[in-house]
Amino acid sequence: MDKGFVMREGENGFERAIAILEMIYKLPDNLSEEDVEAAKNFVFPELQHTVIGLLELPADRELELFFFRLLLGILKEAQNAQAEGKKLVFIPFTFPPEIFYAFDNIFPLCTEIVGGLITNICYGQGERFWDFAMGLGLPDSLCSANTIGTMPFFMGPGLRADAIVYNSAGSCNPNAKIHAFASDYLGIPQFILEKPVDESARGRELYFEYLKRFVQELEEWSGSEMREERLREVMEKSYQAVELYNEFWELKKARPCPVPNIFSMTLLVLRSQCWGRQEAVDVMQKMVDMSKERLRTGEYTADEELARVYITYIYWLFDFAGYFTWMEKEGITILGDILAIHYFPEMDFSSKESMLRGMADIAFDYPMTRQMGGESISMRWLDDVAWAAQDLGADACIFGGVHACKHTLGTAAYFRREMMKRAGLPTLMLTGDVFDKRHTPMEMFQEEVKTFVDQVVAKKKAPRKRKKVQAGGGAE
Repeated sequence: MDKGFVMREGENGFERAIAILEMIYKLPDNLSEEDVEAAKNFVFPELQHTVIGLLELPADRELELFFFRLLLGILKEAQNAQAEGKKLVFIPFTFPPEIFYAFDNIFPLCTEIVGGLITNICYGQGERFWDFAMGLGLPDSLCSANTIGTMPFFMGPGLRADAIVYNSAGSCNPNAKIHAFASDYLGIPQFILEKPVDESARGRELYFEYLKRFVQELEEWSGSEMREERLREVMEKSYQAVELYNEFWELKKARPCPVPNIFSMTLLVLRSQCWGRQEAVDVMQKMVDMSKERLRTGEYTADEELARVYITYIYWLFDFAGYFTWMEKEGITILGDILAIHYFPEMDFSSKESMLRGMADIAFDYPMTRQMGGESISMRWLDDVAWAAQDLGADACIFGGVHACKHTLGTAAYFRREMMKRAGLPTLMLTGDVFDKRHTPMEMFQEEVKTFVDQVVAKKKAPRKRKKVQAGGGAE
């Protein structure tokens, strides 16, 4: 069996992940339980939870097979972009990819999506790439998501980007620092879209000017102008997906929730790598259609929905089965995380200027950029998650992030206190790292969540019994 540990000639983590993922082409469209078992046994034991998490539940199976086949095609486009005369640009998952798809000769590759693929597909689950970064002398306060995603491009053969982008200066500093380091280490240019903390009309207008300058710099560097026709084509695709995103959001309000938990991870990947392309529209349409059918038939994986939780930061992404599938089997619905909260303005498609203005609003309010680049991290984080949790009918919240996110941890106590005051929603605070299982193993996570649901959420939902009053005013 190929463990995926020893890279082939000319390969690194990204190439190895693509090569392993190609096994999805060999799977039949209508997977049986035996097919899932065979696929699970095909991979190294520590990666079996990836296969189970994606394919075990019948409600997930069809969608995830469809989705990963389309995603693999996009990843291969990234792999072949330079050979086809295009510029390959690394971007963070705090940046809308449709900006780059609007160029004829630029192709974006989201570093955190690469990190997630390596963590869930390659032997070692990305740990050796993190350890390589530590061996370079980099601080362990870096974000594991984009550190694991960028380190394979430092380690010898394989793909190299032509440039790297970030928009997180002043908000997500660990993200910004590793992208800046990658630029210096690899000797490639970096493009920065800085966000003002001023959330007024003045601040937004300034950001619009920054975005126009950013696009102009890309045009000069790539030698190609962002054509209005191409931008309109991409933005129309983007807003087809937006309409489906809004419908998808409304479906989550039903009790029990008809949307499978793993679809939340799928949405994260779509928005970070695929938005503005037909693939995002096709997958979103399928997720909406399947969720509608489950709603019509009253289908829910567990016997009953015991808890509806909103993740106040990001999902734990090193064990799909232990996180998404386990919670669904336990009757715990995942309604979303901070990266699922998007604000899409009404788009004016009449001109390049009007579409770029709309794009500036999208980027200004992009998840994490909006919160950590706001006038107050604590207030913006609280406002957005409180709105989402209440709108979707959450019973509780769960915090779990990356150990590098000290700024987010700094808001934790305030967030938990205020969520109880505003919405009466208890919040479970978990420490660990959502990309590196060595911090907090999934078994510990599950034990904490189960105890929280049984001892806090279930008791909160249970009707209080009235005490019987005895003669003389005493209570039994």
